[in-house]
Amino acid sequence: MSPYFVAITFINLFTLLMLSICIMTNTVISRSQKTSFLLTNAMIFVICVMEVLTIMLDGSPAKYRWIHILSNYLGFSLTPLVFLFLGNALIPEKKLKWLLGIWVLYSGWIIISLAAGKGHSIFYIDGANRYHRAKGFILYVIFYAFGLTYFFIENVRLSLKFWRMNSIILILTFTFVMVGTTIQIINPQIQVTWLCVVISVVIYYIYHDTLFQQLDIQTYLMNYNSFQKWLKSQRKDAVIVIAEIDNFSKLKLNYNRSRLDGIVVSISRNFNDYFKKFGRCYRIGSEEFCAVIHDTSLDYDELCRNFFVGFVKLNFDRDGMPLISLGHARLSPNADINQVLSCADIKKRDFIRERISYLY
Repeated sequence: MSPYFVAITFINLFTLLMLSICIMTNTVISRSQKTSFLLTNAMIFVICVMEVLTIMLDGSPAKYRWIHILSNYLGFSLTPLVFLFLGNALIPEKKLKWLLGIWVLYSGWIIISLAAGKGHSIFYIDGANRYHRAKGFILYVIFYAFGLTYFFIENVRLSLKFWRMNSIILILTFTFVMVGTTIQIINPQIQVTWLCVVISVVIYYIYHDTLFQQLDIQTYLMNYNSFQKWLKSQRKDAVIVIAEIDNFSKLKLNYNRSRLDGIVVSISRNFNDYFKKFGRCYRIGSEEFCAVIHDTSLDYDELCRNFFVGFVKLNFDRDGMPLISLGHARLSPNADINQVLSCADIKKRDFIRERISYLY
């Protein structure tokens, strides 16, 4: 075993340990994301240890052959799963059951093929306890590519979900993982796969931690602090569209916390689905949402009217769903935001008087 490989493994394991501690103490990202990141770390940790074992046991006495086979099996079976879990960590609250089903079939096939003989499996260990690639190695490459493809798709979805924020980081990190891990498939002597993966996991974790500090965790819209930062950095004119949930104080008295949260999340999704085509969306209060749109030439009365009509159609059959009122105002750099919001409130009152007529 080369000193180079020992050093890389040491770096990988201690980096994973420190990262796991950071993840466990994180209070920003969701529980499901923490679980996915921690499981990803655990699998990489196991694979790194198994990789060391496979090198140590290659050519060792025959009594260690079963350990040699087991360590290779764990490495080959867990590797595609790492990318599935890492991809799952990118999108909050996403289910992974169908992907796990595919992995179970793949892992089961490795066991069956090992029992069937060296002509069918991904690898085989000969009588001298030496590792060799077998004819079925192409299936490992296929599942490896499947995991990377899923990982890439989740990168794209994450970028689109959060308005392409720093999307270049996601794409560059994915490219780094793909190139670094493919090198070892082509040339097994260049053992940089897990160094690349560990570095990428750290980058993704930093990206998520930074991203979620800018989000309202309940609705996944940008939070009020992000809105304030945008105001300070504003460079050109924009229009803000304000949406407010009607009679929110009464809703808090009449509904339990779970029901009220469900209403807020549902309305925020409707608002974001419509206005994200025009600009970035924020939650600026418990019952208020805001869209910042830089195209000042749009007909904003028409825009608000169309959203309201669509909102009513989507939620017509939902019992207890409140109405919303919308207003808008032009916002120039360094303008007094309170005066701008007051102008939006005036538009909001006009909207309330006229909104019933929009439905006929």
